[in-house]
Amino acid sequence: MPDLKISELPAATAVADADLTPFVQTSPTAATRRATLSQMRRAVLADRGVDVRDFGALGNGTTNDAPAIQAAINALGTAGGVVQFGPRTYRLATAITISSGAVRLQGAGFSEGGSPGQGTWLTVDQTGFTPFTFTGVGARGSAVCDMAFRQNHTAALNASWAPTNYDWLFRVTDCLGGVDFDNIMLSAVNRGIFVRNSGRTDFRRIRGQVFTAGIEIDEGYDTSRMLNLHFWPFWSADDNVVRWQQANGDALIFRRCDGVFVDQAFVLGYRSMFRFTSSAAGFTQKFSIGQAYADFVRHGIWIDAAGTDGQVDAMTVQCEIFNAGGAPLPGSIGIYVNTNASRVQIGTLRIDDAEDNPIRIEGSGNRMDVGALRCVNFNLRNNGAAALHIANVASGTPNRVNLASPPLLETANPGPVFNAGSNGSVGLQAPAGEAARPGLSLAQSDTGLFLPAAATLGVSAGGVELARMASGTASLGAVSGAHGLEVTTPASTVNRPEILGGVTGTPARTGWRAKGSDANISAIMQPKGTGAVLAQFPDNAVAGGNARGASATDWQTTRTAAGQVASGTQSTIGGGANNTASGLNSVVSGGTTNVASSTNTAIGGGSSNTASGNSAYVGGGNSNIASGGFGCTGGGFTNTASGASATVAGGSTNTAGGSRSWIPGGGQATTRGIAGRGAWAGSQIASQGDAQAGEHVLCRQTTDATATRLTSDNAAQGATNQIILPNFSSYAGTLTVVAKATGSTAAATWRLNVSAVRGNGAATTTLYEGAGSAIAPTASSGTGSAWRLDVGADTANGGIAVTVTGAAATTINHSARFANVEATTAS
Repeated sequence: MPDLKISELPAATAVADADLTPFVQTSPTAATRRATLSQMRRAVLADRGVDVRDFGALGNGTTNDAPAIQAAINALGTAGGVVQFGPRTYRLATAITISSGAVRLQGAGFSEGGSPGQGTWLTVDQTGFTPFTFTGVGARGSAVCDMAFRQNHTAALNASWAPTNYDWLFRVTDCLGGVDFDNIMLSAVNRGIFVRNSGRTDFRRIRGQVFTAGIEIDEGYDTSRMLNLHFWPFWSADDNVVRWQQANGDALIFRRCDGVFVDQAFVLGYRSMFRFTSSAAGFTQKFSIGQAYADFVRHGIWIDAAGTDGQVDAMTVQCEIFNAGGAPLPGSIGIYVNTNASRVQIGTLRIDDAEDNPIRIEGSGNRMDVGALRCVNFNLRNNGAAALHIANVASGTPNRVNLASPPLLETANPGPVFNAGSNGSVGLQAPAGEAARPGLSLAQSDTGLFLPAAATLGVSAGGVELARMASGTASLGAVSGAHGLEVTTPASTVNRPEILGGVTGTPARTGWRAKGSDANISAIMQPKGTGAVLAQFPDNAVAGGNARGASATDWQTTRTAAGQVASGTQSTIGGGANNTASGLNSVVSGGTTNVASSTNTAIGGGSSNTASGNSAYVGGGNSNIASGGFGCTGGGFTNTASGASATVAGGSTNTAGGSRSWIPGGGQATTRGIAGRGAWAGSQIASQGDAQAGEHVLCRQTTDATATRLTSDNAAQGATNQIILPNFSSYAGTLTVVAKATGSTAAATWRLNVSAVRGNGAATTTLYEGAGSAIAPTASSGTGSAWRLDVGADTANGGIAVTVTGAAATTINHSARFANVEATTAS
């Protein structure tokens, strides 16, 4: 070796991290040391960032640079740091994840536009993966800065154009803290940035053209911020592309967000600019929007999550079809609330070119407060659409809009401020004030309207109260209690009550009558407290009857006994004669000699009907009885529903005696006390039910291979929940059994004819058709072919036993129907 020339030494074609190199230490004393190249790199580059090109990224726009970028991120370790991207175009075909440390992805800026140009561009041309994911608390504090992104979309730009269905470009999940996006271009991106469970996320200077969704935040439990957003057709302003966005795209989507801040935002060509919806985690509260401009959108703000709450400082919304000469988007509404109990405050609002309504509020209990409202070109179909459409609320709290100033309405087809036919309201609010200084003064400071108490309006003149209106009453002359006259105001200025008096010389009389322009006007009588409403004074005799129940209503004026009244609490007799409603909440609508004697019972009419079971019902007819709890007879003659929840729809002399049994009509049918079965007949031979048809529905669930009996109430077999024959009878019918396993497509079906006969006693029951054991399915799917069915005689209870055997460790639901005819003799 000492005698060799350097040129004679082996060539070094590559330097490895394990190669040794000397270095000189000069302090405290001179010394020569040695270290590997890897050790030297770590020492020299300690606390410095990395460049993706040092890890193999080419940035030529064709090679998949994602593995190299991931390697650069991994090299930073848990300490995090900066990953530098030079001014090149990097292609991503696999996923990149940041989870171990706070990483800043730093680009070199970009030329604003639709395709890669100057600066740092990252492109995606394959679907089925998320290019960037920030996840876990280790990634909290990461950032993406000064770079542009583009996805490739190759569909022809025609009327059927739709974007390629790429996943979210960025997912920020479970970071429990902020990730920043600063100076980002999203060009031709299907879905931009999705954030979940990562509060304090910050977006600044975001621009581009996103198709389906720009930014979506859910479970944002701490304030997120957005500043300087600009979504515009950078990639393509083709009519087909922008109009697809107008039909399908939502620029900003907020689900469960607490206190999100947005300012200086502009979007063009979307279904909605701000969509407030919900997730399983909840909805958005206390959002704050500063300045916003939504151009060529269907909705500037779309709220469909109940309870959404927030405020907007200044917003402009324009609702035209893109590049269509000013034509409005079909269904366009500037501010659309389609939910309940939302609260929105807007300082300054301008809405142009809404097809019908600039503002539309559906649902109930919503409130919107607008400081200054300007609506330009609405009611464009000339159908009388109002500037504010507020839905009528049939039940619940009506909707309300408060305007701080009169709205400015500019349209060629004038429409009202507020739609008719709604119990919602639109109002201007003034300070409360007092008699000496009214909140709303007229001509002088001590004369006008004021608010002496909550929900009360007062009128003062010269500082003295002259009238007061509160809770539907009006008092004149002074404050309530010292006034000279008090009246209850009518619900309408057209129909009203009129007080009548008599002149001297006529029979003494005073009274009131309904008066107005309508031919027929209702009169209202309202009791105090729990007093009853009735047509006669009770006198404990036949003429007036006994006292009525608390909050009862009794309009019956004819009876044969003093007790024939609505004596139950909250009971009702609508009219008729000799009726009794003695149960709590019981009702007799009319008819004669009907008795509703138990809680929640009702009789629609007819005569001599009885509803005595709890919550029983008789629709009408004659001599019908509903004595079972929740039993029902629809009408007809001498029908009985004695089983719990049993039903006889009509006909005559039918008896539904089993729980949940039913008879649709006809005559002389009986369910024989069997739970859940149906029966019907047109007549009888010698006794009820001796010539009828029937239907039994049985069920059971198995979880193993043990034989299990099917019953009509899903309980252990007995004499009231199977296909039970009476003595001296024969049943014949079709048995259909179906079985289905959970969590799979395994199923089985059996269809067979079954006939049985019974003599005197259960032990005499035999099957003369269809009996069998371990019967294979008629048809099956999957492992259902191994399941088996047994059909035989139940000599303990006297009927047809339907038994199923499932499979071990398998949950199977079995359901059977026996549609049969029945013949019964006396002996």
